[in-house]
Amino acid sequence: MKDLISPKLSNKLAHLDAEQLNNLIQRAKALRKRSGNRADTFDQWIERAMRREERAMQGATDQRDGVVTSAFAHDIDVETESGIVRAHRMNHNLVVGDAVTVGQIGDQTCVISVQPRRTKLSRPDVNDKNIEKLIVANVDSVLIVVSVVSPPLHPRLIDRYLIAIQNGGARPLICVNKIDLLEDLIELEVLEPYRKIGIPVIQCSTRDTLGIDELRNLLQGQMVVFVGHSGVGKSSLINAFAPELNLITGSVSEGYGRGTHTTTVSSLHRLPHGTTLIDTPGIRSFGLWSVTQNEIERSFPEFVGLQCKFNDCTHTKEPGCGVLAAVESGAVSGDRYSTFLRLRDELT
Repeated sequence: MKDLISPKLSNKLAHLDAEQLNNLIQRAKALRKRSGNRADTFDQWIERAMRREERAMQGATDQRDGVVTSAFAHDIDVETESGIVRAHRMNHNLVVGDAVTVGQIGDQTCVISVQPRRTKLSRPDVNDKNIEKLIVANVDSVLIVVSVVSPPLHPRLIDRYLIAIQNGGARPLICVNKIDLLEDLIELEVLEPYRKIGIPVIQCSTRDTLGIDELRNLLQGQMVVFVGHSGVGKSSLINAFAPELNLITGSVSEGYGRGTHTTTVSSLHRLPHGTTLIDTPGIRSFGLWSVTQNEIERSFPEFVGLQCKFNDCTHTKEPGCGVLAAVESGAVSGDRYSTFLRLRDELT
């Protein structure tokens, strides 16, 4: 379907996801069929379909600003001053947290415009790694929720999240949930490198409310998204913050140590004292969207200030490498360095 459009126009429409682009193409085909004109290029019909939508948007009535609280295939829920409204996406690729303007076009409420995002969290689409899959927008902080025992702690997933968070402009935090299940504190030693680079690590238990007040104070007044593996207890943590939400929670699958999916779509919740929480579906893995070797290196602040013999040092095998020396001395975590090497290899 995309082959109908020239490369130049495809670049112009790069902000559209596959479904949005397909809908635009179908509308252009319908215009061409009704006109009976086969002389003009298909690019011209795409442009006409877009202009037609732009004119409709300019004439929209009852325009209101709001924030996306839930996003679905064709529609979104938007929180406005007059309440939650359901609006058609039009050609906009939207996620929870986006600031939008909606208006009335005929008998339908539609998205008229989208404000520039101040932060975002994204990853590659699981079906097409060349497409960016947005997760949330405009959050102040991203809370990476991990757990002990069930499911076990996965520090390498934390490293991937940290790179995506840094590239998106938000602040990272780590929450270790289900701490009441921990029998040996040695399991938490893998988190010490994150404390050393200044990332807050909070230990929580929703069973006995340990750490909940600390986390609540740390997040007060912010818009924060909860992310992590399935079964780590993201929804349970939100319920601990605001029991009245009564989000559905699930258990971990027996035999596999994997969480069951209880949150199927991201959702935004307003809490007292100005805090806004976003719950997201659990994930099995997390890919990195459009990162370079330099961006990966900048995501390891423990490397900053280490002197290397060569300016273009890759920190892999060069003599006089400050990073290798720091790993050997224990000043830099060997696990973190292994993650650095693995991510470098993925880009080559």
